[in-house]
Amino acid sequence: MGTHYSQLTLNERYQIQALHELEYSARAIARELGRSNKTISEELKRLCGKDYCALQADNNARQNRQLADKAQLFDAWHQEQLDVMLTLDYSPEQIAGRMRLEAPDKAISCSACYRHLTRLNWCHRLPRKGKPRRKATGSTAGAALIPGRVDIDERPAIVDQNTEIGHWEGDTVYGQDSYLVTLVERVSKLLLVARVPDKRKETVTAAVNELLEPYSALCETITFDNGGEFAGHQDIAKALGCSVYFAKPYHSWQRGLNENTNGLLRRYFPKGMVLGKLPQEEIDRAQFLINMRPGKTPGYQTPLEYLTDVDVPLMLGVQAQHKRSTPD
Repeated sequence: MGTHYSQLTLNERYQIQALHELEYSARAIARELGRSNKTISEELKRLCGKDYCALQADNNARQNRQLADKAQLFDAWHQEQLDVMLTLDYSPEQIAGRMRLEAPDKAISCSACYRHLTRLNWCHRLPRKGKPRRKATGSTAGAALIPGRVDIDERPAIVDQNTEIGHWEGDTVYGQDSYLVTLVERVSKLLLVARVPDKRKETVTAAVNELLEPYSALCETITFDNGGEFAGHQDIAKALGCSVYFAKPYHSWQRGLNENTNGLLRRYFPKGMVLGKLPQEEIDRAQFLINMRPGKTPGYQTPLEYLTDVDVPLMLGVQAQHKRSTPD
């Protein structure tokens, strides 16, 4: 008949500490406590023998049990949600935050997401890694090509506070035969995309105006990079009733949200891809999927949820729309 094993109690650990300080051997301590020699030996090893502290050992054991309990919380449901949200290009932080928002009783931490992704060999499905930041130089880049350029230093401080909707960042994404004009709202993270055949300022100006016209009431400022395609910024400001500013040359981090969002677009449309013959539905789909990605701010809501104030339960319906077999 086997014996039933129970965890050491705090009282037993105090006895171990006292006997150990009296230089009792592990075997002798085991006899005094009615425990196995192995149990006492392993207990002493965990805290390096001479420095054994009953209270510290008990706290460590409790924490280890809590971690073990949390590990058991991951089940088939969690694996299914990981699969679905990886399909939507969510990061582990977004996955954990969205679970906490929609199913708080089944939420797991960001670190737990990473751990289980590693265990499932799904790390290759994670969103892209950030590209190295380019070292700033003294060059003015394309700034000289932009008449009436207003530097970002003159932009109102409230823009950096991200407390009000209406401040946008803009850029263009290169394709082999055409371009994508992208605009991102700083608070909601809403992405707008338009395909253009060239980068002439007239073409890009018209695209920006068309994208933002439905949001003109929510357009206070736009911050562009220094590409010559944005030389028509004064026409944009007049048409939309907003102010336009430009980041400093080679300071892409001053438009970090736009740069990051462009990186997400690149997952759908890699560099060198022919964009001109791409069905508009594919561009619309990529824009929709990015706008359905929850962000740490605001509160793991998606941009569409934040702006419409209507919750969309991803976990209940998205599986049917975006089925994909689980990779090996």
